[in-house]
Amino acid sequence: MSDIDNDPTENFHHGDPYSTAAHDSIKGNKLRDFARILEVLRSHPDGMTCEEVEIELRLKHQTCSARFTDMKKLGWIMWCGERPTESGRAAGVWKMSNWT
Repeated sequence: MSDIDNDPTENFHHGDPYSTAAHDSIKGNKLRDFARILEVLRSHPDGMTCEEVEIELRLKHQTCSARFTDMKKLGWIMWCGERPTESGRAAGVWKMSNWT
């Protein structure tokens, strides 16, 4: 199994059959979601929070957050600061890594 196929939330749900089935059902969409997110990040060279990407692409939080987790692990995006979310909490700002 490639790193792209790994379930980024496995350590949280510990093999819960519903979570595993949900991940298996979206595997085919991961590359599409990666491409969409990276394209948005490319157009914002100063970076974006996951929440900002969710809003711009109209992605569900669960989808966007999981892809961000994947891309962090793969080294495709890098932390470049923080700013508040709509609720006022601090969130990491991420941009494409130098080699992406």
